[in-house]
Amino acid sequence: MVSLAECLAKGVDILSGTDLARLEAEILLCHVLGRDRLYLAVHKHDPIGADDASLFLQLCQRRANGEPSAYITGTREFMSLEFEVNPSVLIPRPETEMLAELICDKYKDKNANIIDICTGSGAIACSVAHYLPDARVTAVDISKDALAVAERNCQRTGVADRVTLMLADALEPIKAGKMFDIAVSNPPYIETGVIATLEVDVKDFEPMLALDGGEDGLIFYRQIVNNIKSVLRAGGELYFEIGSDQGSDVAHIMSAQFENVTVIKDLAGLDRIVTGQLR
Repeated sequence: MVSLAECLAKGVDILSGTDLARLEAEILLCHVLGRDRLYLAVHKHDPIGADDASLFLQLCQRRANGEPSAYITGTREFMSLEFEVNPSVLIPRPETEMLAELICDKYKDKNANIIDICTGSGAIACSVAHYLPDARVTAVDISKDALAVAERNCQRTGVADRVTLMLADALEPIKAGKMFDIAVSNPPYIETGVIATLEVDVKDFEPMLALDGGEDGLIFYRQIVNNIKSVLRAGGELYFEIGSDQGSDVAHIMSAQFENVTVIKDLAGLDRIVTGQLR
């Protein structure tokens, strides 16, 4: 019988073609064992059962074939909360936390009505509702499967009583039946022609519906800006996540109807968020 450390080493070997192979192997082994990474360090000389070892190596092979670890384990952490993810939804990225943090910091202790457009897994909607206990959030997506995941994440994060899910197309006029103080969206923004050049774990596994932003990657920004005035109060704020080369284009799109338009850079110094206030 092999030890945890020996089994882990075999997994790392399988994952040698991926970035951060050891970290990903540890994540997968923790998933199989139902333990955390500290357990692996403390019990590295303990034996691992044959069934667990076999399952772990199978999962490592799936990851080596390009399947994202988050889809394999079915979870991804975001804003210190654990979210369910599956191939119906985009895997929440660390850089998107900045978007949620900005809203949470600015509207702390305020009673705000928020709409999250293209909610996907509900990571932004649930996080904002979790950290802003006086907020009410409407989460919109065109995918029934995505909304099913978002609904389970509302339950998982304890915010189901304050998040309303709505099936709707972000490219069509929004009919939410009420006015909002804040609109937030991390829409599809990859240019159609670029998607085929993306990494395998993105282009072959994540939902095309959540990636494809049209020929120039900007179709959702244009339509949301055009439609948002029907549900966003005057002076209300719109927050967009953007691709790193889209800052000036999205700022220009917003400037037709928004004032104080600002492009915010992420920790890597790349354009990441555009925000402004509706005139």
